[in-house]
Amino acid sequence: MARISESQLVLPALYLMSKSDGGVITTSELIRSLTSVMHPTGIDAEILDGRRDTYFSQKVRNLKSHDTLVRKNYATNYGEGFKITALGAAYVETHKNAIDYLLHDEFNYEDVKTAIMDITTRGNNRVIPIEEIVSEGRIVTRNVQSRERSSRLRMIAIEHFTHNNMICCDCCGFNFPDYYGPNYGLDCIEIHHIKPIFQYQGDTFDQLVSNALQNLLPVCPNCHRVIHKNHIGSNNISDFINEMRQRFV
Repeated sequence: MARISESQLVLPALYLMSKSDGGVITTSELIRSLTSVMHPTGIDAEILDGRRDTYFSQKVRNLKSHDTLVRKNYATNYGEGFKITALGAAYVETHKNAIDYLLHDEFNYEDVKTAIMDITTRGNNRVIPIEEIVSEGRIVTRNVQSRERSSRLRMIAIEHFTHNNMICCDCCGFNFPDYYGPNYGLDCIEIHHIKPIFQYQGDTFDQLVSNALQNLLPVCPNCHRVIHKNHIGSNNISDFINEMRQRFV
């Protein structure tokens, strides 16, 4: 797995800066906050020889030592850290919903890195996050447009994964109607995003559906929580599914 690049840290660093008091953040605070929301793994989590820094924290420090943010006019040097500029704040605002979705849904580190690179290479083109919907009535979205797309995608996914009028957790095999009965167990399945799912400017909803169905999984709330809590991503979700099936199915 490739190490994270400075360019992949720009948007999340500015995002955290924009949320800090006065748009100011020290390098040490930035390292702690980015580590907390991105959960680096692999080589990025390893300690450098003879140093206290990990590869990840050293790359964050490089944003300062290489003037990465200053050269782009996204931030100014401010004491031991940075202060976001109007241009930097505008850049964050362009992608705020997408980066908020990525950093708060406990996605796998490698998938977050890939998604950030994909978002940033699209410039100012609109990126709409398609958020996970655990059930009708518990839709956590930030705008009507996103809510509508997420709701439609949920219905299509449920139909896609229903076989013989039955939909079960794809990990442990739990079936809500079997356990709770038809009066209480219908429409309780959750739809997990194996990778972050976005709709890009110009994409039709049909294009979104075609791509998204390859990255969706019907799961029970317990398996869903375990997946996110352990940051199980696209590279190891099949291992988790196989282990759960050996135990429960």
